[in-house]
Amino acid sequence: MNTTTHPRSETRPRLEEPVKPQSDRPSQERVIPTANLALVGLQLLVGYAWLLAGVDKILLRTFPDQLSELLRTTTSSGRLPGLFVALLQGLVVPNAALFGFLVEWGETLAGLGLITAGLVTLLRPFAKRALRGRSAILFAYGDRLPVILALLAAIGAGLLGLNYFMLDGMPAPWFTPGVAYGGAMSNGLFLAAASVVIIAGQLTQGDKTKPIA
Repeated sequence: MNTTTHPRSETRPRLEEPVKPQSDRPSQERVIPTANLALVGLQLLVGYAWLLAGVDKILLRTFPDQLSELLRTTTSSGRLPGLFVALLQGLVVPNAALFGFLVEWGETLAGLGLITAGLVTLLRPFAKRALRGRSAILFAYGDRLPVILALLAAIGAGLLGLNYFMLDGMPAPWFTPGVAYGGAMSNGLFLAAASVVIIAGQLTQGDKTKPIA
């Protein structure tokens, strides 16, 4: 039996399977992110709370006129920090009508901003898949608008919430057995803290939505 190998067979190069090009589909899918439902839900809830507060004041029609008397009663209660009382008495009370107008419309616009940003964020993935041509280009230019709108609205809502927390006497957010039937975190502090969460969520969400090369 002849076991001698053919010299050409030893030097013949091995055929390798061609390398298939990797699909770009995963990277394209990353360009169209899904909405963060928890963050959007928080935006909608906080936005609705501020919208109710602002529209109620607007429908009352006398809130700017009543604000001066309300602030005088609040500043004389002795529960507010001295510096905050001085600021209210020196700046806000003499211009109560103007600040009342700013408060009622500030709350309304903050609520509308958060709700609008939340709804646009929910619809954004569907719009990106459906739009083509010039509509897609225009939508891409406004893609960052919901983030900017949510940030501005959350900053305004946070300042309003902090203001209400201070007007409430800055109650300690801790266990208080004496107010067991009505004890809870101050609404102003809760809304201010929720606004901080929204701001942090929008900033981190903005980094994740950048296209991957």
